[in-house]
Amino acid sequence: MIYQIRGIVAAVEEKGVVLDAGGIGYFIYTTESFMLGSEALLYTHFIVKEDSQELYGFSTVGARNFFGLLLGVSGIGPRSAFAMLSLYPIGTLAYAIQSGDAKTISSVPGIGKKTAEKVVIDLTDKVALFAASTTAPKSDLAEALISLGYKDTAIRDILQSIDSDLPIQKQITQALQLLQK
Repeated sequence: MIYQIRGIVAAVEEKGVVLDAGGIGYFIYTTESFMLGSEALLYTHFIVKEDSQELYGFSTVGARNFFGLLLGVSGIGPRSAFAMLSLYPIGTLAYAIQSGDAKTISSVPGIGKKTAEKVVIDLTDKVALFAASTTAPKSDLAEALISLGYKDTAIRDILQSIDSDLPIQKQITQALQLLQK
């Protein structure tokens, strides 16, 4: 198992980065954003398949562990788990799972209603630590932005900066203004 990789960001791709560690360039799928040439440390989850080997990287051990929990659900592969973590912060996902909100989880592209319900059933008791310090998720806002055609990665960054106490129409207006910048 490759536990972590520290290196210099040699390339930034749409779904990840290339870290140069000791002269070897590792492509790592990640939801984190990095500057070209900066040093980065990613805690990794290494997946070996019959036809490929993939590294998924996270800025914290907790994020990597949450990814592992998602992979433990039948029907959730690395791409689906990555899509969930790209769209929602861990706390929001954990809160949705713990509160039985399958609608939030099914708003992730590629995750249907039945799979979302399976995630809730399988992980409700396992995500308590991740959900402990979070507030209610912003699933209506995310769903609205996805329906308008915005990408997961752009939405994930915007969700954190919108005041959830505002009416949904004002949240959407603020999000659209931020996305235009």
